[in-house]
Amino acid sequence: MRILITVFSFLFVSTSWSQQYFYKLYSGNSFDKGEDIIETVDSSYIVTGSSGSWGGNSQAFLMKIDSLGNYLWSHPYGGAESEEAVTVMERPGSGYYMAGMSNSSSQGNFDAMLIKTDLNGNQEWMKTYANPAWDRITDALMTKDTGIVMVGYRQALFGSESDMLLMRLNKDGDTLWTKTIGSTGEDQATSVTRFQDSLYLVVGDMFVPDSNLVKGCMITFNDQGTILSQIMIGPKSGTYHLSDIELGENKYYIVGYRLVNEQNHDNYMRITNENGVMQSEYTEADNSPTSISDSQYEQVVFMPNPTYMLSVCFQYRNLTNSQFSYDLNNGLYDAANAYWMGLPTTVIINEGIDQCNEMTATRDGGFISIGINTIVNDGQNALNGGSNIYVMKYHPSHTQPLLTDTVFTLNQLVETIELNQSFVELTMYPNPTSNELNVSLSEQVSGDYFVSDLMGKRLLTGQLESSFTIETSTWNQGIYFLNIGQYSFKFIKQ
Repeated sequence: MRILITVFSFLFVSTSWSQQYFYKLYSGNSFDKGEDIIETVDSSYIVTGSSGSWGGNSQAFLMKIDSLGNYLWSHPYGGAESEEAVTVMERPGSGYYMAGMSNSSSQGNFDAMLIKTDLNGNQEWMKTYANPAWDRITDALMTKDTGIVMVGYRQALFGSESDMLLMRLNKDGDTLWTKTIGSTGEDQATSVTRFQDSLYLVVGDMFVPDSNLVKGCMITFNDQGTILSQIMIGPKSGTYHLSDIELGENKYYIVGYRLVNEQNHDNYMRITNENGVMQSEYTEADNSPTSISDSQYEQVVFMPNPTYMLSVCFQYRNLTNSQFSYDLNNGLYDAANAYWMGLPTTVIINEGIDQCNEMTATRDGGFISIGINTIVNDGQNALNGGSNIYVMKYHPSHTQPLLTDTVFTLNQLVETIELNQSFVELTMYPNPTSNELNVSLSEQVSGDYFVSDLMGKRLLTGQLESSFTIETSTWNQGIYFLNIGQYSFKFIKQ
């Protein structure tokens, strides 16, 4: 029996624009990382990342959710060791590509990886690109001819600094060319975008021997791998890191941060025209030596219609308050000069580290973003195995920030559980519950279940049916487990 778990979470729907916006968490029983999300041609969403919730080492995965964030399906991909997917791309009518890294076929190092699936997530092929160095992919995109450009960095196994890595593949995953760009220090490519039909912009970091510092770098190259321009970025002293580049209307938005010291990062943004000529830039400054904010721009998205604005997500912490770890702030900015518009911002605050890994515009004029929460003991993310995947759908017409501190995830949503080689969908709701938990199966299954508390004490035993109800009204508030076979599914009594 293979069981897919569906959870019900909080959903916010606009009545004036009829647009959806929501914040939801998805997790299994291990570390789960959300790396990329795209809107598909059928107005649902495809999520990719890496997860240990299928058992064993980390595997790449695809998860499909509908326009409201409801779980539809998920599949893992990988070999005997570890796989990580960082980008997903849709080839309409054909399926999806996942770009990332794998060490299942190497000698301990990671190789670049590309996986092709059909539209239902069934793997058609997986290719790795063997190299004796460590290859890490950080971003990828689809070319006009439905080929693939992947970027990242390459580091020799013994004692060498990393170089930028650029790769061009055809639609079948065959290598057309590979190029490395490097200095005498640490270099990496972090984000890539396509402009015109066959020209690309990549941003990242490059070591500058004259200053002995790492600065931001923007490189233009063409379909043949020819480097057309290279611009160093970093107007102030200190190390710079560029994390994302976004194509706007005749503009490019580049975000990252400046490293003041290990405890202090300053947000950085640059706006250029279509020729790469700088129009404006901004480096955050601390208010005073006693009022230091540690902030790092992570992702930026351009929303052309109908709002013509940006959303920037930055990771931050208040160094004067030691109880806070890294949190996220999602703000709205005008697209002309990237000024904050003074509109309500959505914050994601947990006791652990919150991280935004991708933001993408949606066809309704809003955006959707994905990232991770990494704490396990604050109630919100209790017993998730190490980290949650979060998905936040937002529309600028919404006048209030989304609520993120009341969303609970206590069920495996990126995990497929296989028992006796049959396939059953299981749904349980509401979760959290006050009086009763409803459980339904898509087909009749023989066997028993039992419910246990956090200490493992059995509270209830029953026989599996196509649908059944677990009475919880007399139980104490807390976390409980529905146990079927060797697997446990978490729910909360409130």
